[in-house]
Amino acid sequence: MKTIRWALASAMLAANCAVQAGLVEDAALRFVQQQTAGLGARVEVSVDPQDMRQRQSDCRSFEPFLPSGARLYGRVTVALRCAQGGGATLFVPVHVRVFAPALVASRPLAPGQVLSAADVRVQEMEVTQPGILSDPAQVVGKNLSVGLNPGVPVRSEMLRLQQVVAQGDTVRVQAFGPGFAISAEGTASAHATDGQSVQVRTASGRILTGTARPGRIVEVKY
Repeated sequence: MKTIRWALASAMLAANCAVQAGLVEDAALRFVQQQTAGLGARVEVSVDPQDMRQRQSDCRSFEPFLPSGARLYGRVTVALRCAQGGGATLFVPVHVRVFAPALVASRPLAPGQVLSAADVRVQEMEVTQPGILSDPAQVVGKNLSVGLNPGVPVRSEMLRLQQVVAQGDTVRVQAFGPGFAISAEGTASAHATDGQSVQVRTASGRILTGTARPGRIVEVKY
């Protein structure tokens, strides 16, 4: 008789654990899905399995929230506070994967290569790693600091602006202002990338500060 009662108690405990596990996981899953609904990307969410004996509760309704500083991508923890006034807060590990269009190398790319639109293509991939780019205009004309194999994502930290003027270069100074435009030669005092400020010494010894442009041009606006 004791064996039967023990078996029934074990079965009831197992059933309660299963119900509780379902409630906990459903609450965490719904919360993440609601929070990521406006991302404009495909999101996959999975709740990592845990030993339910470590998170037993009689609660049937939860108020989910994210611990301070947590972000909803990658492996995160969702906190579930009992909405019925009692019981411990449960912490549920969740894996959030976000998929969206991203730029990847379309062919082997060498370090220092100046990128063109043909060097990249767009494909859907997981974008939870930082610095992922999606618009070819973000990379065209920039130098790649590392080599990439086809299909590897191009990230913002891999890019630097193309150097258009080197220290000691003879440059064309194009000065302009209201009603006038002057062109003359000068010598660059430093390296500069496109759009960067650089000083130029003219043949007369005058020092001008302008904006470096491709073709060894420095624009000086008055």
